Amino acid sequence: MAEAEKQITQAERRRRRKIWRRRILILLSPLLLLLSPILLPVYFFWRKHRDKKRFKPGPSLGSVSGSLSAVPRPETDTAAEAKMDAMPDRFALCRIIGNDLVPRHRAGQSLENVKFILENEPEFEGCTKLWLLNRIFDPENEARLIELLESHGQKYERLPYDHDVFMRTGYDFGTFDAPMAFADGNLDSLEETQRISAQVQAYRAKNNYVMHNNGARNAALEMCIRSGDKWALPFDGNCYFTKSAFNALKSDILENRDKRYFVVPMARMTDNADLLNPDHVPNAVEEPQIAFRCDAPLRFDEAHPYGRRPKVEMLLHLGVTGPWERWPLESFDTPPRPVHPEGHRAGQAGWVARLFSGQAKLETEGWKSLKNRGLARSEAIQATLDMLEARSMTPQLSSGEPVFFDAGRIEALSGIAADPLHAAITSAAEEALTRGPFSVTDKPEPGPSGDLHDYFHPAPYWWPDPKKKDGLPYIKRDGERVPGTLLYEAESDRYDRTRLQRLFDDTTALALAGRITGEDRYREHAERQVRTWFVDPGTGMNPNLTYAQVCLGRNGNKGQTHGLIETKDFYFFLDALRLLDNPKLTDAVKPWFREFHQWFATSEQGIGERKAANNHGTCFDLQDAALSAFLGDTANLQAINLRAQARLLGSITPDGVQPHEMDRTLTQHYCAFNLQSWVNLFTLLEGTGLRPWDSAAGERLVTGLRRTLKESIDGWTAPQISPFEAARLVPLDAALKQRTGESMLAEDTAPACFFPHDGIAPFWRLTENS
Repeated sequence: MAEAEKQITQAERRRRRKIWRRRILILLSPLLLLLSPILLPVYFFWRKHRDKKRFKPGPSLGSVSGSLSAVPRPETDTAAEAKMDAMPDRFALCRIIGNDLVPRHRAGQSLENVKFILENEPEFEGCTKLWLLNRIFDPENEARLIELLESHGQKYERLPYDHDVFMRTGYDFGTFDAPMAFADGNLDSLEETQRISAQVQAYRAKNNYVMHNNGARNAALEMCIRSGDKWALPFDGNCYFTKSAFNALKSDILENRDKRYFVVPMARMTDNADLLNPDHVPNAVEEPQIAFRCDAPLRFDEAHPYGRRPKVEMLLHLGVTGPWERWPLESFDTPPRPVHPEGHRAGQAGWVARLFSGQAKLETEGWKSLKNRGLARSEAIQATLDMLEARSMTPQLSSGEPVFFDAGRIEALSGIAADPLHAAITSAAEEALTRGPFSVTDKPEPGPSGDLHDYFHPAPYWWPDPKKKDGLPYIKRDGERVPGTLLYEAESDRYDRTRLQRLFDDTTALALAGRITGEDRYREHAERQVRTWFVDPGTGMNPNLTYAQVCLGRNGNKGQTHGLIETKDFYFFLDALRLLDNPKLTDAVKPWFREFHQWFATSEQGIGERKAANNHGTCFDLQDAALSAFLGDTANLQAINLRAQARLLGSITPDGVQPHEMDRTLTQHYCAFNLQSWVNLFTLLEGTGLRPWDSAAGERLVTGLRRTLKESIDGWTAPQISPFEAARLVPLDAALKQRTGESMLAEDTAPACFFPHDGIAPFWRLTENS
């Protein structure tokens, strides 16, 4: 059976199952209502524990990696050992200096500790001291570190931080069975430590670039080997040797020259000055550092990021016993490698101090302190990576320039009246001058709330039940619209949806026309539109969508979660406000948008819509991003970027199928609409300084574009009960070409503006992805 036929069959089966489930629920509804006081607590208890089970810890790390006793000893190469014995027993100590990660560390702690080492640590006979600057992202801090090292005549190398490389690094959901957990609310049900650990794992690729933990260890190890010394100590930057500590290390190693690896227990310090007392010997029981003989073949596994036990993985690989063997392997963790025969050549040597981190409460011994260190470390990783992203976002968001439309393309149209797009914009603006301003108070009667200021629109596919005298509760007929719910049609003035769309489209045309022509009449009418709808108390809309897509007889005659999609076009409308460049108007409308955004994010409808796996979830993220960008909320934009990338990977299959959109009677429409909404969202996020296209989700979106375009060109065979406008494929093809250079359509016959229901922004050619 062809792939398309399989999709039709699967979609039909899903549709039939939904119908039967609905019928059964209707038949059982009186009984369920009677039993609801018992069933609801049981359901929520089951739901809570079901969600936690999705992230149920797996076996212990030690049980996964195995036991050294079960691994055979490697054969000894006598000639190689003789060669090693002939080498002088010199040591190379390379300390890796990383970034200060607040709140795990105190700001400036690395510089202070390097200074303490250089001023106080003794010189050791037969030991070369080296330093590795590991992707220091603060140029001033790196300059101070270099100045300090050079003033003490130290040898160092640096691994530079490249901000553009970091920004092109996306989130990593490769170890998660269900990326949708980051979008559907299941993550929120987890215990705090596990939830934050899951988030840090999703940051894995970014973490591995910036913190570069095991990567830096391997680089430091190679640096030691290049020095020509026999014993390599690629240690963390806060490690400090007293004379007795180094002598103990050296003595233990020289007594066991046949070993290739040595674990060096650490002692955590709360006061560095204690190390200046020659009689002070701290309790070295913390997770050890690892020393290598120069011919040791094993290396740290760079798949394990900072915060997810990167050094512990090497200890497990060597079969080194310790408390880490009992630590649980989370379902989303990268499992450790199995114990290697080289583990038989591992020993223990001396001890080393770990200088004070600047956070005394995190440096004590015991399980509670270990847990708190892990939590602080995870929070610091996420906060640091978010801070670095915000460096690219803040300038764009504070500039006042568009984040969806491309300012350069708009500027290029100025004064070129002969350009067809210029003509289309001014023509639409002239027409807009003849309409409005619009208001929710223009409808002939209020909705169920009784307040004209409340936005009201009935659910488009819900009809009176013909089997009921009063028609209540309404029933769904997918794909069949209630009269007045289609934009601009007769009777649509009874509701607010058409007026809202006129506001969006007309304001945008007027703002663009004002920008490219310089004529104040366009801007002035656009500003009247905005003030009437959002600011003036007599005509303004209440900042919520409580009565959007109402199904009479259901949910207390309040709107559905799906109703939030009716303001999805804020993404281009808010750019129109930016184009008007009127600070007083912007200041006047921001309180409305702050209140609306608060309702949007916390209302029952908003929480429900955010969890959707289909186009409604996509449009929730699009609208959330538009509102956050307008309000300058970089933190929420980053959360949306994470959630959206997870949602896309969880809702579009690796071969580009959109199963939730195929479960409809208008499959081609919804596949195109959803992809267009994803393109719109990624375009807006890129405009804020983020880089979602450069992620695994971006690659998956490209795959989805290719598939939908190809199946449309070949002849769509899945259910589509209404005609589909082929020109809608042109903006999708343009986005594909912008990202990959490839085009699948033979010609471009798309208009400047599409019907708003198609999800394509007016004058879409003014975006970067066109």
